Amino acid sequence: MVAAAGFVAIALLTLTLQWMAADFDEAATQHEQKVVENGLSSHIDEISRQVAPQVAWDDAVTHLDNRLDLGWARDNIGAYLHVTGGFQFAWVLNAEDRPAYGMNGGRDVLLSDYYRIGGAAIRIVEDVRTAEAKRGEPGTWTGPRPLIVANATETIGSDLYILSASLVQPDFGTARIKGRRAPIVVTGRRVDENFIQTFSDRYMLKDTHLHLQTASFEAARAHVVIANSAGQPVATLDWTPPQPGARLLRKALPITLALLAIMLAAALLAYRRAHAASRAVLASEQRAVHIACHDGLTGLGNRHALEERLILIVDAYRAGGPRYALHCVDLDNFKEINDISGPSVGDELLRIAARRLRRLAGDKDLCFRLDGDEFAVLQQITDDSEVRPLAARMLEALSKRFALTIGRFQLTASVGVGLLEPGDEVAGDVLRKAGLALVSAKREGRARALVYDPVMDACVRRRRGLQDALRRDLQADALTMVYQPQVDRDLNLIGVEALVRWTSDEFGPVSPAVFVPLAEESGMIEALGAFTLKRAFEDSLRWPGLKMAVNVSALQLRDPNFTDRLVALARATGVKPSGVELELTEGILIDGGDGSARRLEALKDAGFCLAIDDFGTGYSSLSYLSRFPIGKIKIDRSFVVDMGHSPSADVLVSTIVQLGRSLKMRVIAEGVETPEQWLRLAAAGCNEFQGYLASRPVPAADIDRLYAGERVVGAGVDSRYAPAWRKAA
Repeated sequence: MVAAAGFVAIALLTLTLQWMAADFDEAATQHEQKVVENGLSSHIDEISRQVAPQVAWDDAVTHLDNRLDLGWARDNIGAYLHVTGGFQFAWVLNAEDRPAYGMNGGRDVLLSDYYRIGGAAIRIVEDVRTAEAKRGEPGTWTGPRPLIVANATETIGSDLYILSASLVQPDFGTARIKGRRAPIVVTGRRVDENFIQTFSDRYMLKDTHLHLQTASFEAARAHVVIANSAGQPVATLDWTPPQPGARLLRKALPITLALLAIMLAAALLAYRRAHAASRAVLASEQRAVHIACHDGLTGLGNRHALEERLILIVDAYRAGGPRYALHCVDLDNFKEINDISGPSVGDELLRIAARRLRRLAGDKDLCFRLDGDEFAVLQQITDDSEVRPLAARMLEALSKRFALTIGRFQLTASVGVGLLEPGDEVAGDVLRKAGLALVSAKREGRARALVYDPVMDACVRRRRGLQDALRRDLQADALTMVYQPQVDRDLNLIGVEALVRWTSDEFGPVSPAVFVPLAEESGMIEALGAFTLKRAFEDSLRWPGLKMAVNVSALQLRDPNFTDRLVALARATGVKPSGVELELTEGILIDGGDGSARRLEALKDAGFCLAIDDFGTGYSSLSYLSRFPIGKIKIDRSFVVDMGHSPSADVLVSTIVQLGRSLKMRVIAEGVETPEQWLRLAAAGCNEFQGYLASRPVPAADIDRLYAGERVVGAGVDSRYAPAWRKAA
């Protein structure tokens, strides 16, 4: 009886343990299936949102609705989404939902190819059109609206795709939908091995497989059914789930079968192991949440964590809670240090910067790393005046030397501050204001902190408007050229400098100091430079024997094909390269490296003359004067203006002239506005002059008259100076 009781007890205990293990495994599997199902849905939404910046954009309305620009669609829809988002195909549908442009595999395809996948996209396109109809007539949209997008998972051929349909709409309202319905961009991303592997790594899944056209499940595997837009199963995602219960049973059962006397000990051991396994699952989930909300390099919260925290802060503030300020911090010139010294040094610097900011924030949960070298700090405040002292302390902390493994580095930082206001309805409002303030701080010279001002919004809108207007006028060749004469001691016209001018129909005259940097930032400098060079080359044919000086930017010289294009332009216009003088700033010569040196040598070999513009204001160095094929030095006007007022200015000018002579370089002074300046320059040995005393920049027609001898250089520009100018000469 004792033996029977022992066998019964062992059998009951064995069955109980088996049932517990199976039930525990089932619970763990169901929980993981729910986590993976939600994660898959979020991942699909995340892929769909990658299309948003390209469709919720005034440029998209202009180039896809107002007029179909296939080149724009290729660059900003087809190629962009394929390269940056990994989309297999992208289609632009017109108001009648017919294909207007298509890309597959990074290349343009026939419009008829759309109907191979169009059937799969019908439902999501209809969903977008339904939502569009509820919004109202497209032509009445005047500003940003929530993006209309629908997505689905569909089988196309033998592959599974994540399809999304996004409605084209304006963002700032500078363009409006003119058709009866807005265009739709349909994209597809293949669910391939790379997709499955990336998803598996994110959620730490094991032996993940995708089964198409079936909802059957493999034994002992977890699964998530993937349905199409009609709710029909199209695929099943399988993986091997964790089995803490089975592992426990394999360890505990031999012990329970060994001796009845140790059943209680075995049960206690099983309980402890089960509890440990449960805690391991919980810890694994907590680690996954931590990884999703924290930066792996610095340990700070990431952008997602900041956005979640801002949501709570805004909701609490609207309910009467505390007020906060958001400081966005960016390390100035970090990219140069990272590029020169390597990513490991850059990572070390970022970790030190994070520690300094965390100490100032006072709480680790108030400090975040957003992206790259950009950080954010939340500050609880009771008054607006509290934000500037903290911003100043951050600037001071980040300006101190960084003791790194390879040496000591010093840099600066820029800070933009956004304050939580009663009118802020969403967390993004505060982040947007801080971001605008940061951009303004960097634009005003960096190494400073600025608090958001509503004027910054107007500046951003004006800058966007200037960009659009400049792009339109460049395409229409609406910019103009003026030329400033260059003369010798005897007032002979020896050359002109080509200067581009822009008068916008919308903004009026715009200074080159504004639109040239704008062109560099927005990728239009190549078009602006090509326009300037072409017009200058063409006009130079009207004045044989005169040197035509043209400014060349750093971005132009960095282009490996710049020399070939310049030589081709000279050949096409019939201009002799020896009659063209390319003016370069000193910074180009220092920062350009070996590539710039080779291109300068090639330009010199092609016959072009090279001159240094604004000499003495940058990195003046005898080393680059001897290394590069420079033929002319232009003395900056800042030295000329000080002549007669500062003894050092006269000495510097005389030194520059003697330096040019020693190196057999021509020397010209710019900004000559008074007879006294001309006389002092002439006494120093300068033989070429440019400035208002001779002439302001004038249209080509005026240069025609000067060239023909109808006007005397220096006459008719300023009656106060002309007699003295001619007498001095």
